[in-house]
Amino acid sequence: MLMLFKIAARNVLRNKRRSLITLIGIGLGLSMILVFNGFITGSEDQLINNFIASQGGHIQINGEGYAAKARLTPMDIVLEAPDVIAESVRKLPHVTQVLKRVRFGAGVSNDIDTLPTLGLAIEPDTEKDGIVAKSLVEGSYLDAQPRVALVGRQLAQDLHLKVGSEITVVVRTYTGSTNALAPTVKGIFYTGFPQLDNMIVVPLVEAQKRLLLKDKVTDLIVAVDDAGRVESVAAAIRTELSKTVEVQTWRDLGQALWQLLTARRFIFGILGAIVILIAALGMMNTILMSVFERTREIGTMMALGVTRGEVQILFLLESILLGSAGALMGSLIGGSVTKYFSVNGIATGDTVGNLTSVPIGQIIYSYFSWSGILFFFGMVLVLSVLAAAYPAYIASRQEPVQALRHI
Repeated sequence: MLMLFKIAARNVLRNKRRSLITLIGIGLGLSMILVFNGFITGSEDQLINNFIASQGGHIQINGEGYAAKARLTPMDIVLEAPDVIAESVRKLPHVTQVLKRVRFGAGVSNDIDTLPTLGLAIEPDTEKDGIVAKSLVEGSYLDAQPRVALVGRQLAQDLHLKVGSEITVVVRTYTGSTNALAPTVKGIFYTGFPQLDNMIVVPLVEAQKRLLLKDKVTDLIVAVDDAGRVESVAAAIRTELSKTVEVQTWRDLGQALWQLLTARRFIFGILGAIVILIAALGMMNTILMSVFERTREIGTMMALGVTRGEVQILFLLESILLGSAGALMGSLIGGSVTKYFSVNGIATGDTVGNLTSVPIGQIIYSYFSWSGILFFFGMVLVLSVLAAAYPAYIASRQEPVQALRHI
């Protein structure tokens, strides 16, 4: 076997140009796959984590029938006794937090222009570490002070608002009547998510008063300690609570996002398959050319007693050597690029988020994984063996007498 390995190594180096072209093709193909896979996986993780952060948690609890009318922000479908429900949910395993919220449609006016937008009422103390609090670019966060609000930067720009501006917020109440809030802009936030940056955020107590909700809320947001347990926790919540509530996971709430991720994976799979096919055909072509050029050599070897099986092993070893060298080069290049962008990322600004309306953020980070590199390295080795199987079979089927007559 050692002698066959030495012969295979010498044969690979015999035609340096062809071997180098094949090696570069394999290396560049693998590096492309590693870089694309890193960015696809990294951006998917960002999208999921950012979407969950924008929702405030992994699971949302609403009154029965709310999901079908969610786009209309209905005020007549609410959760009665939310504190009792929240306490029951907090006792379940893996639940880390339960937030009370009210979502409402609103018309925000600066006394000159009025824009329709989505309003969100939160408990300032329980959400002081939330995405809105962490995204303030001007002013300060909500506190016990009444009649204050936070506005998204896009909404502030559209209405020419700044910290200290007085605005009027017209709302439809729980009873169907019209009421208004007159808060002062206490802070302006920018999350990079178009939907959030067009919102107005007010204290929950103030909103409940103006919306005539008393202690009712529209949403309970549940956070869990492990995203992989979301479905089991959601099932436990459904079992614990009555059938008069709806329980939705982040996947239910972000069906469009989930479909986008699925489509991206499918497209990447097609592109990856094309790259792999090209690399396999290139390797097969290299080995086939080697077989045809060395027909007399193969005949001589077989005449000297080399078996057909050893001839097959020889060409398989040559392919494995080429594949290993190409995989090593691709792993070094692709792994280095992926590692670099997993730390530094690529700044996209607002472009991607504004064009796609998805919570991707302003910097896209790649995902680096040693297991991923080893997986694709192993895939190249398997591909090398498969690509060489047919040429090796052709070589081993040569008849020594006919091969020696070959010119």
